[in-house]
Amino acid sequence: MKNLDIAYFFKICVYDTAPHVVDPVNPGAVDEILNMGQCWKEEGFKQYRKNIIDINKEVGRTFRRAYRYIGAAKLVHDDWSNFNSEALNLSKLNKLKEELKDKILNTPVSTSGFDRHLFATAFTPEGIVTFVDTLYPDYKDVYVLNGGPGTGKTDILDYISKEALKRGYYVEIYHDPLIPDRIEHIFIPELSTAILTSNEINQKQFNGYQIYMDNVLNPYVLNKNREEIKHSSEAFYQLLNKGLEIISHAKQLHDQMETYYIPNMDFDKVNEVSDTVINKILEYEKEYLEKK
Repeated sequence: MKNLDIAYFFKICVYDTAPHVVDPVNPGAVDEILNMGQCWKEEGFKQYRKNIIDINKEVGRTFRRAYRYIGAAKLVHDDWSNFNSEALNLSKLNKLKEELKDKILNTPVSTSGFDRHLFATAFTPEGIVTFVDTLYPDYKDVYVLNGGPGTGKTDILDYISKEALKRGYYVEIYHDPLIPDRIEHIFIPELSTAILTSNEINQKQFNGYQIYMDNVLNPYVLNKNREEIKHSSEAFYQLLNKGLEIISHAKQLHDQMETYYIPNMDFDKVNEVSDTVINKILEYEKEYLEKK
């Protein structure tokens, strides 16, 4: 389903071993419930009941603790961002936005395009993981915005994406895992153009035309706040890394709980459920394409 968002046709609420379950919004009409409990060998769980309950509670407590650290990191990140924003020269930023628009978009405003919103970077038990490296190598024109929080990167990405949509292009918009409203990268496949950010979250270096956002900052204001910026950035990484460390511990607990479930699952039934779902999705795709 290349250009089709499966979720548009088929929303599934899976009931499994997870401590939190998403309830269907429109059961029967839109949503379907898959009860994975039908694939359990219930007799095998009896001897592990207390272990499962205890570990499940500990997993929940551990994740809540991790989220508190990441939440604290976000507050410090706001402080860091505010210092940079104070130094932002809006005239220089607006000029840069217009220059990029003229380089990338040389067609007039026409029909509205459409966008798709995704994530390429995530906080995981293995730390910060990003898959942007696998997305942009085939793109002809790659622009890389280098800079910390509050340096205008998101303003540029938001502006260019909206201008591209005004010209009828399809735009893939990738969001930031710490601040989901913040844009991290955009891709315009029809123009073979990508605008990436090398930022404080992904900490990656990308090949392409390099743009350094420090050039749109007031050096006097930046230097005045240099020590506070350093303190905020160090505190941010300390809190974020602690949160990621706790997430890693939660994953270890979850892996331990899985050792009680794996021997007591009927995987033949799991495969049957999986095949049924795939066939339904393919049928929905067929019906959709026939109506177009």
